[in-house]
Formats: sequence, structure tokens, C-alpha cells
Amino acid sequence: MKRYGIKEVFATLQGEGAQAGTPAVFLRFSGCNLGYEVCPWCDTDWARPEYVLDLQDTLALLGDVAREGFGEAQDGLLLVATGGEPSLQLDKPLSDALRASGFRIAMESNGSREVDRSLVDWLTVSPKQDAFVQREGDELKLLFTGAATEGITPDVEAVRRMAAGTRFRNYFLQPIDLPVQGGPNYEETVRAVMELGNPWRLSVQAHKVVGIR
Repeated sequence: MKRYGIKEVFATLQGEGAQAGTPAVFLRFSGCNLGYEVCPWCDTDWARPEYVLDLQDTLALLGDVAREGFGEAQDGLLLVATGGEPSLQLDKPLSDALRASGFRIAMESNGSREVDRSLVDWLTVSPKQDAFVQREGDELKLLFTGAATEGITPDVEAVRRMAAGTRFRNYFLQPIDLPVQGGPNYEETVRAVMELGNPWRLSVQAHKVVGIR
């Protein structure tokens, strides 16, 4: 029987991208195919699971968290599958069961693996390497490292190169949050979005601004 490695499950509001402000249950899977050497700024301790659960126990945990966070179960409640890298674990049995339970499934992937889009209702791709294979979806979200730190998006031209040939409904540039360097690089990210123009938009981590998870 398959078991899912889960780091945490919690109820909150989606803080980023086109669905910012939407009530959501976050299902954070453990495990990632890239690692901290690729993303040294990663703020997620995804390495070890807190739960290893079969399908029914996973659904029970999600249901408990949803009820605790939002009261009665809400049909169409957003379920954000993240990680780590959620495409390593989210499969058809889990997807079918989540939908049957009334969840609307969003996935936040690093794009290094092809995603079966039939498993999700919303796909966010946030690449952490120059080359990424999942080049279409609902939103492309690039973390803008700029001059703040080493990374794949040091300037506007790098952003344009990464987005070339992709097909997404929404394009976001998001400041990178480096507390040791004073926090998010808002100013240079705003300048970059203004230079990029349409269809690019600024994504601010609203959950950090208002002080929620």
C-alpha cells in the first residue's frame, strides 16, 4: 500500500500569485529532486517527513485541518500541494480522492519534471534552474534574485530568456526574501517588473506581510 511522506498540513490563505488571499489547505510533501545546493535560499525543511500516511489517513488529516481552520468543510476549498517537490508524490488515486472530497487542487512545482495536468486544477511553475521541462500551466512565478544573491535571475534579460517559449496564463516576478540581507528585494524587483511590462506582474508574499503562515 502506498504511503505519502508529508512534512506538514495547515489551513491559511494563499499568499502568492494570482490566487493570493484565497482560503486554502496546504499539503506540504517531504522530498525534493533538486536539493539545497540548487536552492540555498529555500525556507522549507522538506528533508524529513513528519507523517507517513496511506491514502485514507492522508484524507482524514486534511479533513481535520480543513474543519479546524474553516469550520464546516467547504466544497471547492483550495488544496495547495507543495513541498519539496509535490509532483514526486501527488498521483491519480490521491488526486481523485481529493476531488471527491470537494477540494480544488493547485500544485506549486519547480518545473524540473513533467506534470500530469489532469491531476490538478491549477499549476504554478517556479523554476529553480535555467532549464526546466514543464513550460506551460496557469502561472509562471520566477524568484528575482537580482543583485541580492547568486541565482538564475540576476537581471531582466535572464527573466526574458527563462520565459521565452513558455505558455502560461499568468507571469509573476517575486522578490526573494533574504532576512540576513534585510529582507525582500522589493525595490529592484519593482523596477524589473516595470521594465518587463505586460504580461508580467509583481507577486508579493502577502502571508508574510500580514503575519500568517
